[in-house]
Amino acid sequence: MSSQGKVNVKVGQRQQMIAEAAYFRAERRGFNGGDPVRDWYEAEAEVDAQLRDLEEGRLLERIEESLAAANEKLAALKRKLARLSAEARVEWQKDLDRLAALRDALKPKLAELREQGEQASLKLRGQADKLRIEVVEVVQRLQAKAKR
Repeated sequence: MSSQGKVNVKVGQRQQMIAEAAYFRAERRGFNGGDPVRDWYEAEAEVDAQLRDLEEGRLLERIEESLAAANEKLAALKRKLARLSAEARVEWQKDLDRLAALRDALKPKLAELREQGEQASLKLRGQADKLRIEVVEVVQRLQAKAKR
Protein backbone atom coordinates (compact mmCIF):
# COMPACT_ATOMS: atom_id res chain seq x y z
CA MET A 1 0.00 0.00 0.00
CA SER A 2 2.60 2.53 -0.97
CA SER A 3 1.33 4.40 -4.03
CA GLN A 4 0.16 8.01 -3.83
CA GLY A 5 -2.93 8.31 -1.68
CA LYS A 6 -2.28 4.99 0.00
CA VAL A 7 -1.22 4.52 3.57
CA ASN A 8 2.47 3.68 3.54
CA VAL A 9 2.47 0.37 5.42
CA LYS A 10 4.89 -2.33 4.39
CA VAL A 11 3.75 -5.96 4.20
CA GLY A 12 5.77 -6.85 7.30
CA GLN A 13 4.24 -3.96 9.24
CA ARG A 14 0.74 -4.98 8.21
CA GLN A 15 1.38 -8.57 9.28
CA GLN A 16 2.77 -7.35 12.62
CA MET A 17 -0.37 -5.25 13.14
CA ILE A 18 -2.55 -8.27 12.34
CA ALA A 19 -0.54 -10.54 14.64
CA GLU A 20 -0.90 -8.07 17.50
CA ALA A 21 -4.63 -7.64 16.90
CA ALA A 22 -5.07 -11.44 16.80
CA TYR A 23 -3.09 -11.78 20.03
CA PHE A 24 -5.29 -9.20 21.76
CA ARG A 25 -8.41 -11.02 20.57
CA ALA A 26 -7.14 -14.23 22.20
CA GLU A 27 -6.06 -12.32 25.29
CA ARG A 28 -9.56 -10.84 25.72
CA ARG A 29 -10.83 -14.45 25.83
CA GLY A 30 -8.23 -15.29 28.45
CA PHE A 31 -6.54 -17.53 25.82
CA ASN A 32 -9.33 -20.05 26.42
CA GLY A 33 -11.09 -21.67 23.49
CA GLY A 34 -11.41 -19.86 20.22
CA ASP A 35 -9.71 -20.52 16.96
CA PRO A 36 -6.33 -18.90 16.21
CA VAL A 37 -7.06 -18.96 12.48
CA ARG A 38 -10.37 -17.21 13.01
CA ASP A 39 -8.62 -14.67 15.30
CA TRP A 40 -6.14 -14.01 12.51
CA TYR A 41 -8.81 -13.54 9.83
CA GLU A 42 -10.88 -11.24 12.04
CA ALA A 43 -7.78 -9.27 13.00
CA GLU A 44 -6.83 -9.01 9.33
CA ALA A 45 -10.26 -7.60 8.47
CA GLU A 46 -10.01 -5.16 11.37
CA VAL A 47 -6.52 -3.93 10.39
CA ASP A 48 -7.46 -3.64 6.71
CA ALA A 49 -10.55 -1.59 7.64
CA GLN A 50 -8.39 0.71 9.76
CA LEU A 51 -5.90 1.16 6.90
CA ARG A 52 -8.76 1.90 4.46
CA ASP A 53 -10.07 4.55 6.86
CA LEU A 54 -6.62 6.15 6.93
CA GLU A 55 -6.40 6.06 3.12
CA GLU A 56 -9.79 7.71 2.77
CA GLY A 57 -8.85 10.36 5.31
CA ARG A 58 -5.67 11.15 3.42
CA LEU A 59 -7.54 11.33 0.12
CA LEU A 60 -9.97 13.82 1.63
CA GLU A 61 -7.08 15.84 3.05
CA ARG A 62 -5.37 15.95 -0.37
CA ILE A 63 -8.60 16.99 -2.07
CA GLU A 64 -9.26 19.69 0.54
CA GLU A 65 -5.68 20.98 0.24
CA SER A 66 -5.92 21.06 -3.55
CA LEU A 67 -9.22 22.90 -3.38
CA ALA A 68 -7.83 25.49 -0.97
CA ALA A 69 -4.72 25.95 -3.11
CA ALA A 70 -6.87 26.28 -6.25
CA ASN A 71 -8.96 28.98 -4.56
CA GLU A 72 -5.83 30.92 -3.61
CA LYS A 73 -4.27 30.54 -7.06
CA LEU A 74 -7.53 31.47 -8.77
CA ALA A 75 -7.80 34.68 -6.75
CA ALA A 76 -4.16 35.60 -7.44
CA LEU A 77 -4.47 34.81 -11.13
CA LYS A 78 -7.65 36.88 -11.44
CA ARG A 79 -5.77 39.86 -9.96
CA LYS A 80 -2.97 39.32 -12.48
CA LEU A 81 -5.49 38.92 -15.31
CA ALA A 82 -6.90 42.37 -14.57
CA ARG A 83 -3.47 43.87 -15.33
CA LEU A 84 -3.01 42.10 -18.68
CA SER A 85 -3.78 43.33 -22.17
CA ALA A 86 -7.14 42.45 -23.71
CA GLU A 87 -5.51 39.88 -26.01
CA ALA A 88 -3.70 38.13 -23.16
CA ARG A 89 -6.88 38.19 -21.06
CA VAL A 90 -8.77 36.14 -23.64
CA GLU A 91 -6.10 33.42 -23.58
CA TRP A 92 -6.01 33.33 -19.79
CA GLN A 93 -9.75 33.54 -19.32
CA LYS A 94 -10.34 30.09 -20.82
CA ASP A 95 -8.03 28.46 -18.29
CA LEU A 96 -9.41 30.54 -15.43
CA ASP A 97 -12.96 29.56 -16.37
CA ARG A 98 -11.91 25.90 -16.54
CA LEU A 99 -10.23 26.13 -13.14
CA ALA A 100 -13.32 27.75 -11.61
CA ALA A 101 -15.55 25.05 -13.15
CA LEU A 102 -13.30 22.28 -11.83
CA ARG A 103 -13.22 23.85 -8.40
CA ASP A 104 -17.01 24.12 -8.40
CA ALA A 105 -17.36 20.50 -9.53
CA LEU A 106 -14.99 19.33 -6.81
CA LYS A 107 -16.85 21.01 -3.94
CA PRO A 108 -19.99 18.82 -4.07
CA LYS A 109 -17.90 15.67 -4.61
CA LEU A 110 -15.90 16.51 -1.51
CA ALA A 111 -19.07 17.16 0.50
CA GLU A 112 -20.53 13.86 -0.71
CA LEU A 113 -17.34 12.01 0.25
CA ARG A 114 -17.39 13.53 3.72
CA GLU A 115 -21.06 12.60 4.12
CA GLN A 116 -20.65 9.02 2.99
CA GLY A 117 -17.40 8.37 4.84
CA GLU A 118 -16.54 4.69 4.58
CA GLN A 119 -19.59 4.11 2.41
CA ALA A 120 -18.17 6.33 -0.34
CA SER A 121 -17.88 4.30 -3.49
CA LEU A 122 -14.57 3.81 -5.22
CA LYS A 123 -16.10 5.45 -8.28
CA LEU A 124 -16.90 8.65 -6.38
CA ARG A 125 -13.46 8.76 -4.76
CA GLY A 126 -11.90 8.21 -8.18
CA GLN A 127 -13.96 11.01 -9.71
CA ALA A 128 -13.01 13.40 -6.92
CA ASP A 129 -9.33 12.52 -7.18
CA LYS A 130 -9.48 12.90 -10.98
CA LEU A 131 -10.93 16.40 -10.55
CA ARG A 132 -8.23 17.20 -7.98
CA ILE A 133 -5.52 16.16 -10.44
CA GLU A 134 -7.10 18.24 -13.21
CA VAL A 135 -7.25 21.27 -10.88
CA VAL A 136 -3.54 20.85 -10.12
CA GLU A 137 -2.74 20.57 -13.85
CA VAL A 138 -4.69 23.73 -14.72
CA VAL A 139 -3.02 25.62 -11.88
CA GLN A 140 0.40 24.47 -13.09
CA ARG A 141 -0.42 25.52 -16.65
CA LEU A 142 -1.51 28.95 -15.44
CA GLN A 143 1.60 29.32 -13.30
CA ALA A 144 3.74 28.51 -16.32
CA LYS A 145 1.90 31.19 -18.30
CA ALA A 146 2.43 33.65 -15.46
CA LYS A 147 6.19 33.13 -15.65
CA ARG A 148 6.32 34.07 -19.33
